[in-house]
Amino acid sequence: MENNTNKKTESLAGNDRKKEILNLLEDSGAVRVSDLSKKFGVTEETIRRDLERLESEGSLLRTHGGAVLNRKEGPELPVLQRELVQADEKRSIGEYAATLVKDGDVIALDASTTCLQLAKHLPNLEVTVITYSIAIAYELVKKPNVQIFLIGGYVDRHSLSNTGAPSEKMVEGYHVDKFFFSCQGFDLQRGISEPYEAHVQLKKSIVSISDHLILLADSSKFQRKSLVRLIGLEEIDTLVTDSNVPTEALQDMESSDINVVVVN
Repeated sequence: MENNTNKKTESLAGNDRKKEILNLLEDSGAVRVSDLSKKFGVTEETIRRDLERLESEGSLLRTHGGAVLNRKEGPELPVLQRELVQADEKRSIGEYAATLVKDGDVIALDASTTCLQLAKHLPNLEVTVITYSIAIAYELVKKPNVQIFLIGGYVDRHSLSNTGAPSEKMVEGYHVDKFFFSCQGFDLQRGISEPYEAHVQLKKSIVSISDHLILLADSSKFQRKSLVRLIGLEEIDTLVTDSNVPTEALQDMESSDINVVVVN
């Protein structure tokens, strides 16, 4: 009887803690395991179990070291919320990718939050940027030397971007030196995949006019599989990722003539 009572008390405490975690997520949009552990006076492992249960209930989405609120708006998080997922890794990847851009380049950026980080770190160079991301175009407006070509089309509210047949027609006849893009999932077997057909078709149009394909994908995307295949991983020139991708997998990619850059 004593054990059962203790378990009930712990269960009640756990339920109260989970409610408070959701309240914190409603206020801030994201939480970290280490902060919650200190706040509630429990181990980080206990917090991780709480987050696992809340994720299984559909209340949140776990990230590296924490969680973000699941607003249940479809298979892809809205762009402002996606910025919080793997934020440090995306920042490092975007910062490195910005160093690959040189004066005179014509580059294309997809509507990913990793490419948004690239845009934020891009110096005020004499370059032309082709993008279908409203958020990226807004970021680049602050840099007067950067020429912005914003692809039009139907507005996707989830990603703050323009897609559809009009978008695909707009890129016909153009030329891109370097296409920087991200994805929902990647590996050598399945290739690079995305959740939405409209985004894949537009990306394929940009791939067809690009000299160099540079995939910016943090380790959370590795071995994830999404609905629509974009291209094979072996078709890209460079992968920029973080050190949490297994070493053996990185070696396999390099054996497929993919230049792999691992950022800290």
